[in-house]
Amino acid sequence: MAEMPQLLNGYHDNHHRCQLFINPNHENPPQTFRLRTVKTPWSIENRFLEHLEAYGFLHFANIAARRGSFTADPSLLTSLVDRWRPETHTFHFRSGELAPTLKDVSMITALPIRGVPVVHPRVSPNWPADVSARLRLEMPISDRSGPPRGVPHSWLRINFEILSTHADPETTKRHLFAYLLWLFGVMFPNSHGDVVLPGLIYFAAKIVDEPLPQNPPYNFGSALLSHTYRGLCDATQKTAFTSKAPLLCVSYEFLQLWSWEYLPVGRPQIVEPATPYNYGEGVVTMSTRSMLGRKKWSTKIAKNCYPIYHDQFELLNDSLITWNPWTEAHIDMVFGSQHMPVECVRDSAFWMTRCNLLYLWFVEPYNPDRVMRQFGLYQDIPPPVPRCIDEETHK
Repeated sequence: MAEMPQLLNGYHDNHHRCQLFINPNHENPPQTFRLRTVKTPWSIENRFLEHLEAYGFLHFANIAARRGSFTADPSLLTSLVDRWRPETHTFHFRSGELAPTLKDVSMITALPIRGVPVVHPRVSPNWPADVSARLRLEMPISDRSGPPRGVPHSWLRINFEILSTHADPETTKRHLFAYLLWLFGVMFPNSHGDVVLPGLIYFAAKIVDEPLPQNPPYNFGSALLSHTYRGLCDATQKTAFTSKAPLLCVSYEFLQLWSWEYLPVGRPQIVEPATPYNYGEGVVTMSTRSMLGRKKWSTKIAKNCYPIYHDQFELLNDSLITWNPWTEAHIDMVFGSQHMPVECVRDSAFWMTRCNLLYLWFVEPYNPDRVMRQFGLYQDIPPPVPRCIDEETHK
């Protein structure tokens, strides 16, 4: 019989958050992560709709604009980090592994998962001046020492949210450029502060300047998944107890909606489901029902459920997990007699591709063959050895 390959990486395992539960410190229990969520949404300007739809951003923009119907749950997201393994890029439970996949990205966000990767050319050292010139407004001086780390996120909304009904095309382009940067900040939160990373300026400028494409040219769906994987991997190593809780940098909307689809822990009770007749305009996806339905939330959701969620995940058995939420029955429940939008399935040929996911300087292995049940298929036991990359590339 062939020898089983060693799965755990010694460094990742020794510094993983799970060690805080294996060897508990009762004076300093594990902390719930901080989330860099957007406090004030930016309503979608009608004159931006054509660009958002052409580049595949419309549904995610609707999610970002509807903050009142979605509350990020730091307890749930922290509990998910405890189950994440950087070696396999999957969540480990008693009855098997789960992971956000490219199929989930399509079904939940409708972002494109084919096209040019979101990897920028070399960032100009003069990017602050370039942004100021494009927006015709001087960027504020950072309180931090050294060069600015990015475009201030809240500054974009404060100065460019309101677009006059009499705005000329050049003014509309400036506001669209600012809105796209803001949306990228929601999609890709980072640890550098309330800023949008300079590497994303290139893509906002290209989208504003290029003619509208027939198909989305940029692979923002794979970028979202790569960013989520990297954020989870980094978070598993944040074990030091500090006066300020550690920061989790993932797409909070995507990861939490993913969890609600697959796992019962932390899932709110939908007391008044939304129907296809009140979804409104815009691209509708499988997450629309969860977003728009009236939900019953725990009164302590913000900070006090973490130990409870952690224990519930420990005891979670096979029958309570929805291994494949994208069945025909579920689709019928969400869309009724209407057809599923083509944006959710246009890239289905790429859902099970074994590849590396790219976002800026992130390179993250994608291992769908370890979570075949999520695709309605048979899972080999033990699962195939995960694809890995060297640690230097993964940093």
